[in-house]
Formats: sequence, structure tokens, C-alpha cells
Amino acid sequence: MTTIQTELVRALEAMGDRSRFTDAVLAKKLRETCRIEGRKKAVIALSDLLAALQVLEENGRFYSVTVTNANDLLLERAESSKEILLEHKQRRQRHEKSCDLFTNADVSSVGKPSGSGRKKMRTERVSLNVNKDWSD
Repeated sequence: MTTIQTELVRALEAMGDRSRFTDAVLAKKLRETCRIEGRKKAVIALSDLLAALQVLEENGRFYSVTVTNANDLLLERAESSKEILLEHKQRRQRHEKSCDLFTNADVSSVGKPSGSGRKKMRTERVSLNVNKDWSD
């Protein structure tokens, strides 16, 4: 499992007893648990989500995933897992190509200071005072 998938498992477990939620709510919980600042529009990749749900199935927690008309993912707690139709899966994956996705790099930067400080320049700027040289 990749780091994003393990963090998704933690976020799904942190959702508690909620029985129905969207991937946007799960992404918000992921940002909270991983302390990711920014990336408000990032979505969760379907392949990463399915891998995380497979781990939860081994622990006895089942979720069914539905792709809505707006290509959002709707997760519901269920008695058994339900496969996504191939057409819906392909439609969601085409949608993900135009979206900003959470990656392993986003999650691996947990605890590191964010880039809120000033950017360092490659070279330092030095200003010349022309009048000082000619004032003799």
C-alpha cells in the first residue's frame, strides 16, 4: 500500500459512524488528519480509494461506492461490498484527468513546515549606488 492509501484508511476510520458521505467530505477529513494546508480542490483518485476500501473489507467494514451524475463518489456503509459498473468507473477516471489529485507527496509532507515563508531567490540582488562612485 502507498502512503496515500494508508492515510485514506485512517481518514475512513476517523469518519466514525457516518453511514453516507461523499468523496469531498472524505478529502476534507484527509486534509485534517494529515494536516495538509491548501489543496482545497484536490480529489481522491478512485484507484487509491478502492485499495483503501479493500483493506477495510478485510477488517469487516464494508462500503459501497457509487459514482453520481456529477462524477462525485458517494460512499455508503453496507452489509457487503458492491462493485462499481465499468462504465461508471471509466467515466470517473476520465474526470480525474482534468482534476487535481491527492498524491503521495502531499501526504508524505506531514509535519514539515509549509512554504508560507518567502521564496529564496537563486541569486541575491545587490543594488548599486551610481552617485556614490562619482561623488569624489
